[in-house]
Parts: sequence; structure tokens; C-alpha cells
Amino acid sequence: MKKTLYVALPLVGAIMFSGCATLFGGGGKQQITINSEKPVSGKIGHVAEDNATIINQQQFTAPATITVLREDKDIMITSDSHEFEPVKVEKKLNPWFWGDVLATSLVSTTTDIVTGAMWKYDENVTIPAK
Repeated sequence: MKKTLYVALPLVGAIMFSGCATLFGGGGKQQITINSEKPVSGKIGHVAEDNATIINQQQFTAPATITVLREDKDIMITSDSHEFEPVKVEKKLNPWFWGDVLATSLVSTTTDIVTGAMWKYDENVTIPAK
């Protein structure tokens, strides 16, 4: 019985003080696969507060898999040479975040909010070539 307590207590404590979306929903980063009918190059980044500026931009050539930070911002995929129209990838609430709410754990909810794990994006995006 004592050995079980030594194992269970730290495990339960870790789960209570870590967010469900952080532990089980992928954490603060996510991979997005960008597909296209033909190879195209572009940039991917978060849409800033002004809805016009793209921040944290990364260069890619499709098809590609890019790792992005999860934030309370949508993502915009743009072309370097106007080979395709800009594509907006909207943020969505990570379903694992509801585990925090059901557990009524303020600490774990805060963890998911701060790390960005409460958000997720579509994992596959297809950009139409002109």
C-alpha cells in the first residue's frame, strides 16, 4: 500500500498541476503539413493584433511539414511570388482543454492558457496553386 502511495501521489500531483492539453493534447507546439498540387514557396506565420502584419514567419516550400507555436492567433500562409492566394488557418479550442475545466483545476487551466496548448490548428492545409 505504501509503495502505491509513493507512486500515485507524484503522478496525481503532476496531472493536477499540468494542463490536460499540455500533457495529452500536444503541448505548446504543433506540426502543420502544407500540401500543394505543385511545389510552391511561401511563408507561414501568426496574424498580429492589427490583422495585417504576419509575425514569427517561417519560410517553406510545399509540400512541407512546419512546426508552429500554438497561440491565441490565427495563422496566415502567403506566397513569395503570388503563386497562390493567402490561406488563413484559424485557431480552434483544443478539446483536451475541457479536461481542465471538468477537473476544476485553476492551475492546470492557467498552464494550458500560458503555454498556448489550449489552441490547435488544422493539421493538414492544402494551398491551391494558380
